[in-house]
Amino acid sequence: MEITRGHLYIVDFNPRVKTKPGKLRPAVVIQSDLVNKAGYPSTIVIPTTTRLVENPGILRLRIRKGQGGLARESDLLLGQLIAVANESFRQEIGALPAPLMDELENRVRIILGL
Repeated sequence: MEITRGHLYIVDFNPRVKTKPGKLRPAVVIQSDLVNKAGYPSTIVIPTTTRLVENPGILRLRIRKGQGGLARESDLLLGQLIAVANESFRQEIGALPAPLMDELENRVRIILGL
């Protein structure tokens, strides 16, 4: 499967360990396509959750139902940025709209101090 930056995939995050999300869930790829095409064995993603919270602050970004191919409204868990083995990718769902990807990039820069 070709893995592309800004696209959402179903990723197997099992087993759940402490604050790391578990189970199969959508995640967006934020790793550069330059690295994705180089054959590196893992990919940096941000998982989603359907457990929405009010006033989530900078560590969550809302994705509306239908955006990126999601069946349910979800939050990207920016504080859970993680590298996963490429074998964990199960299925491509869709791509985030450019304005949402821009907001995601801005928030990641702030969170990581870049």
